[in-house]
Amino acid sequence: MSLDTERAATGKIIRVKGEGMVTTRPDLATVVIGVSTEQKDVAAGQQQNARDSSRVVNALLGLGIPTGNIRTFDYRIESMYDFKEGMQIFRGYKITHLLQVKVTDLEKAGTVIDTAVRNGANYVSDIHFTASKQEAYYKEALTLAVQNAYEKAKTIGMALGVKLNPVPVSVIEGNDFPRPVTEYHTPMVKGISTTQIQPGKLTIEAAVISEYHIDT
Repeated sequence: MSLDTERAATGKIIRVKGEGMVTTRPDLATVVIGVSTEQKDVAAGQQQNARDSSRVVNALLGLGIPTGNIRTFDYRIESMYDFKEGMQIFRGYKITHLLQVKVTDLEKAGTVIDTAVRNGANYVSDIHFTASKQEAYYKEALTLAVQNAYEKAKTIGMALGVKLNPVPVSVIEGNDFPRPVTEYHTPMVKGISTTQIQPGKLTIEAAVISEYHIDT
């Protein structure tokens, strides 16, 4: 845990930053699975893409993934060009349909990806692991952060030889310097086989800024 501590000398106040951290294993995963189709004719490309996307969705439903856990994440049509001797030559259209799939059984995460690829998916990206009880874990981390702030304030008070009122004047949730959120990602790929997904562990962090009066 960081020992970064702030002290405010305004009046008789000690201001500190408290941090709390809880580690747990994830039990939910989301993955973006896509079908990308290239065609000269945009309507033909859309039809082909729709057929391939439906095959992917049906295959996922066949694995027991609920309909509500599969949603369109992005759909786009892009013009493609080749460049020859400084000339821009139209090559066709690229139709991409991205699906976000929520997996509640992490042991099936690799099977979900493999099944999608075998049934026409040619892009996989953004595997993100979370915990279904993340809010409860955050509250636990927040409690630790408040306790950590008080311990830091007591340490400063002892170093200064002053007594501290244990009830904070104010407690502000959050941090002036937010830390980046770490997610698990795989690069965009065209074809995966025997995918092994390792969810690892999640770290939930909380921070507070607390102010304490110095008793006279």
